[in-house]
Amino acid sequence: MTDRTLTYQFIRPPDRRYTFSSDLLDATSDHIALANDLQPSKPLAIDGREVLAGGYHAVWFLFNGRPYDVARVYRPDGTFTGYYADVLEPVHWYDADPETLAPLVDLFLDLWVTPAGDHLVLDEDEFDEAISRNILTPEQAAHARTTLDSLVTAAVAGNFPPPLVRKYPPDGSKGELRTGR
Repeated sequence: MTDRTLTYQFIRPPDRRYTFSSDLLDATSDHIALANDLQPSKPLAIDGREVLAGGYHAVWFLFNGRPYDVARVYRPDGTFTGYYADVLEPVHWYDADPETLAPLVDLFLDLWVTPAGDHLVLDEDEFDEAISRNILTPEQAAHARTTLDSLVTAAVAGNFPPPLVRKYPPDGSKGELRTGR
């Protein structure tokens, strides 16, 4: 891990704003990698097996100009459970300076991809409610649906998540997180 942290904003329309501080693992003009422990509002189980819950750990990847983030999720014992992607407004920062990261704007839809490549769309009920309550503009809703559709198509083709995420960690270990926790 690193001694450097990055504090950034995550916005859930219409006005829920969260501040996160994460370990900064890497930052270039193309991507930012962050790590933090997870505290979701509820656990996520796939086929009866918990894959994400409080105390789990994630390594998040942001890609400059892309409309999503994606995380590698690990159990507290370091076992990799899958990938979690948030559909967002396009992510932006300047040069290789992670301190210029603009607030991330969540568009409600999420995607889970198993280590085997199967996928599950999450939070469609929250998305539909946001549309019905006019929380998302028609443009945001169309963007979110188009983004999700492209992520699902890429996942089915074996092209999502991106290689940088799939090949993490770069040391060639079997994908288990080694944090010393």
